[in-house]
Amino acid sequence: MKAQRLIRKWGGGFIAGLAAGALAQEPVTITASDFFNQPGQYFRAHANAPRTTVDVSGLLGEAGNQPQAWNFLVGPRDVIYRFDYLAAAEAPQSVHFPGATVVERKSDEAGVLSPAWLFFTQDPARGRVVQGFWDSSLGAVDLLGIKFRLEPPAGVFNPPLRDFPATISFGDQWTSTTVYTNLLTLDDGSGGGEEEPGGLFDLPQQTTYTATAKVDAFGVVNSPGIGFGECLRINELVQYDLAVDLGNGYEHFGTAYVRNYYWVRPGRGIVVQITSEQSQSGPPPDNFPTAAIVLRMFETNHPDPQPPPPPRIEGLTITLGPQGALLTWNKRSGLSTYRVEYTTNPAANDWQPLGAPTTGNFLIDPAAATPGAPSRFYRVVGFP
Repeated sequence: MKAQRLIRKWGGGFIAGLAAGALAQEPVTITASDFFNQPGQYFRAHANAPRTTVDVSGLLGEAGNQPQAWNFLVGPRDVIYRFDYLAAAEAPQSVHFPGATVVERKSDEAGVLSPAWLFFTQDPARGRVVQGFWDSSLGAVDLLGIKFRLEPPAGVFNPPLRDFPATISFGDQWTSTTVYTNLLTLDDGSGGGEEEPGGLFDLPQQTTYTATAKVDAFGVVNSPGIGFGECLRINELVQYDLAVDLGNGYEHFGTAYVRNYYWVRPGRGIVVQITSEQSQSGPPPDNFPTAAIVLRMFETNHPDPQPPPPPRIEGLTITLGPQGALLTWNKRSGLSTYRVEYTTNPAANDWQPLGAPTTGNFLIDPAAATPGAPSRFYRVVGFP
């Protein structure tokens, strides 16, 4: 008769998801699938006008291991940029970047500015590896207090630059360096101004680009159009070391710095970027008061993030005895409490708790020793 009252197990148990109230109490992890690296994806963003500045006092937040909230619902709307992701072969400049498979095209929707192109490959192990950029606006550059043009208006990176790793977690740090060369066209000032430049001459110019990034904060970010979500904040310092060749090899010309903040979300990538004004005296402070760029995503077709399936609790074993049914299972790392649930009809999805939660890895169901009791199905739910 005992065989007729055999206690069954249902599926081996599982770990329940976190309650909504736990949002952003622990930092999320960002992976390559959260960024834009597939042809056909796009996003649109509000930004301030070129060569303007924005007061960002109180917006940047603080580094630290406690969650915080950033509100970017309000901000500059002078320009709408659209970022489209295409196969690199669709860009006419791809001949200069043979290693790239994807291109990001940044367009000013008003048509005032020419598109800018970023060529890259998504490496499964390393992350996003950038081959270089092409930006016609670099035909007129103001850097280190000097106005000049770059020919071509591009940077072919040697070596390619890994700017975002394949997986990004709170506390991660990385540094990437590359070099690119151009012809620098200078105005020696002997003419009559912009209409009569006069005295133009070309110099070979070399830029050493070094970016040092740290994921230094986490929490929730709120953006127009796309709402709020969990995020990481990346603090990136970029150093530009310029050198020119006056005929005896490259000589140091000057150094400039900018600091970028990126707020990255699962399924959305970079939703907000804030870039400091350029500095020649040293790195901008972490809490710089004014920004040269404030960019806020408000629309995208990127697929929503899909949470991974919950890991299964393993080793669920049921033993019948005179005192009932003994349920045992393996403890899992990161879980502190377990709740055993039962039902007599799994199709009805009416699971009921069996006793109080436990910090152990076993529980006894005395009802299993009751003659004539219906068969029960069990599952185990774990909580951090």
